[in-house]
Amino acid sequence: MKKLLLGMIGVVAFAGSAVAADLPARPYKAAPVVVSPMYDWSGFYIGANGGWGSSRNCWGIIPAGGVTIADGCASRSGGVFGGQLGYRWQSGQWVFGLEGQGDWADLGGRRVSVFNPLFQTGTRVDALGLITGQIGYAWNASLFYLKGGAATKESL
Repeated sequence: MKKLLLGMIGVVAFAGSAVAADLPARPYKAAPVVVSPMYDWSGFYIGANGGWGSSRNCWGIIPAGGVTIADGCASRSGGVFGGQLGYRWQSGQWVFGLEGQGDWADLGGRRVSVFNPLFQTGTRVDALGLITGQIGYAWNASLFYLKGGAATKESL
């Protein structure tokens, strides 16, 4: 009986496939393609800005003859400082946005009339405001855009 049992164990052992040392090759799969994520410019943003502004205005008198007689010029310059708040939407590569900006300004100047030295004028800008729209094109992590809108000033 022992011989029969050992013989059956031997037959069963050799009947299975013995491939432990020679495993069949698995099919090769290439590494997955890495797709870099597209940068998203959508969302709210807030920022600060500062700089220097200047302007030059000239006045003249136009008598009945129609020839302009210069009455002097005035220049004004000074610092500006403020901030902006906006929102952008991205659709594919295209980006659209709206922005509001407000600046405190210290732009002032005076001039004296050439014809009447007792006559002086002064100009002063204390604040600037902008509302703008944007349209742009996103390229990787860069955004190229055009911006346009309306501006207003507050003078005291």
